Amino acid sequence: MLVVLWTSIQPDVYPTLPPDGFSLRWWRQALTDEWLVPMALSAQIAFIAAAIAVVMGTAAAYSLARSTGRGRGVLEAFLATPLLVPEIIISLSVVQVVSMADVRFLLGPVMLIATHAVIGVPFVLRTVGVSLVTIDPAWEKAAQDLGASRARTFVTITLPLMSSGIFAGALFAFIQSFNNVELSLFLTSASASTLPIQILTYMESQYSPTLASVATTSVIGLCLITAIASRFARLSDFIQGGRQ
Repeated sequence: MLVVLWTSIQPDVYPTLPPDGFSLRWWRQALTDEWLVPMALSAQIAFIAAAIAVVMGTAAAYSLARSTGRGRGVLEAFLATPLLVPEIIISLSVVQVVSMADVRFLLGPVMLIATHAVIGVPFVLRTVGVSLVTIDPAWEKAAQDLGASRARTFVTITLPLMSSGIFAGALFAFIQSFNNVELSLFLTSASASTLPIQILTYMESQYSPTLASVATTSVIGLCLITAIASRFARLSDFIQGGRQ
């Protein structure tokens, strides 16, 4: 990371040792619509995909945690398969289905959100599942015995206790979506290119330290999001099963 940062602030196209000076020329090129628009699109797709993954993953984790049926292990393994199947295979499969159904107009943000959400579900499933491990079902039973409905019990008892796992899963899903290359490679459209694909396309034709500036910008942004989330959501708590 230090090498990338150094590359983004030196004046020459190719870094030299010792450095010839200091320059922000590459940062001025990075902070243009050519890069800011794909970055904003990636952030929007990642946010929506993470939100969908949180809803689906939390519901699945809660159902699995409170289920005692024989199919629990099979369902849990099925929901984890997006982490086991290579993303390039998933991407090609989606493209084949879209072509066969003649719905190519869905390629772009719509399909990116859908596929990124699917990949994010296992992250939420795991983190929320860890949070639910130490939540005693007897607490929920006690609340219901005192007159609380199942919905109110979930909102006032269960949800606060597993909130750290939810935030952690959302953060993992967001970062995974924002930096995704394999899925985005075949599912982006000409008018909607995410930041990783924009970087890849740029690198195919030329090299410029502007890429280092763009990469540094996105990494700094993700680090700030992580730091803020850790400060207000106490992300480390999900390892211990939520707030005590």
